[in-house]
This record gives sequence, structure tokens and C-alpha cells, in this order.
Amino acid sequence: MLYDIHSHILPGIDDGSPNRETSLKMLAAEKNCGVSDIVCTPHFYLYEQTVREFTEKRDEAYRQLTDVCPEGSPRLHTGAEVLYSASLADADLKKLCINGTRYMLIELPYQRLTGSFIRSFKSFISGISHEITPILAHGERYLHFTDADSLYEIMDCEMAVQLNCGSFRKFSPHGKFIGELIKNGSAHLIGTDCHNMTSRKPNLDGARKYIEKKYSPRVFDMFMENAAAVIAGRELEL
Repeated sequence: MLYDIHSHILPGIDDGSPNRETSLKMLAAEKNCGVSDIVCTPHFYLYEQTVREFTEKRDEAYRQLTDVCPEGSPRLHTGAEVLYSASLADADLKKLCINGTRYMLIELPYQRLTGSFIRSFKSFISGISHEITPILAHGERYLHFTDADSLYEIMDCEMAVQLNCGSFRKFSPHGKFIGELIKNGSAHLIGTDCHNMTSRKPNLDGARKYIEKKYSPRVFDMFMENAAAVIAGRELEL
């Protein structure tokens, strides 16, 4: 059982799949990689729409896709990739969680993480921790904008960390950082973050082969076991 915990496969809702035809091709590619379950996590930006407006559009895109899914396609689960802002503290975040669980995929803004930002983010995480467990989306990608020490401080919150499959490759600029996270037990999940069938296509199988060779099959199994737990709403050991 293979799980893709982060995808933009729903049609016409964000910068991912533009239509059902592309979504169906992405679904077929996921199936060919052996994926059994996909979490649909379109972008949610609070400054653009309310939670209600977003979930209505997301659920309609979900219905449009599931209505035409061929038999034997991977199972689809709803979620969101939520861009962090301090205003989120006043939103109904439970409706953005994965599959009705307490897990919510959260994305940091692409900027240098200052001390004041880190303190604000930690305060936010502490305030929602009684009902929501955040999953930091593509934790390695922020190195393009900030330093590793700031990211380690962010990851010190009570949350899981997801890494993108595309970063598991030779000569990845984030390879050293990813290796440290795996060694320290600070990486919990992987996801394709697929958007299309060209520049950002589903690639879980490639990541699997790289992880099993570079680290061990047990590391990949751990990522999949954690993904299964998230989808089922079981507790993760963080």
C-alpha cells in the first residue's frame, strides 16, 4: 500500500491540474507507481477566500474527478495545503484537515524566517495543538529562502514534516539537509506535490527507489506507515 500525502490533482481549483483530462492522466501515473491512496491538497489562501468558499470549490472538484475515475484508480481523500498567516487563528481549520482527521498540511510563506516570524508561528501552533496536528509541507524547499537553523527551530514545534519526492535524487541541493532530518527522526512523510504531467508529475516510485538505495527500505516503509496513520487519523510519534 503506497500513499501520496500531498498532491494537486483535483481539476481546475489551483495551479495544479487544469482539467479532468490531466487529472485522469495523473491518476493513471500514480497507479502505475503503485499508489493506492492520494490526498488531494489544493492550495488554500485565506486572503483570497473563506474556508467555506474553498471547501465548496474543493468538494465540487473532487466530485467532478471521482465521477469519471476508472475502476481500480487510487482512492482519493480531501485535504488542503494551507498557507500560514497569523489570521488563520480565527479560521475554522478543522474543515481543512486531511480526510476529517486532526492532520492539516501547512505551508510557510517563501521568505526569510525572522525571529519574530518564528515566535508568531510557534504561538499559532501551540494555540491549535489541542485539536490539530500540523504537517509542514515540503520542509526542505524553504532552504531557497532561509537558513537551516531557522528551519530547525520551526520544526521544533509539535508537528510532522513532509518532504517532496522530487528532492530525493542525485545532486539535490537539499540532500544534506534531508539526510540530517532522516537521521534525526525529524522527517515523517513524503509526498509527490504533483501538479501536472510535465514539470511536476507524480514520481513516488522514483523516490522509493532512491530512498531504499540511499538510506534503507525501512525508511521508505516508515514514510508509508506514517501516511497510512495520517489518512486513518491515528496518532503519529513525533
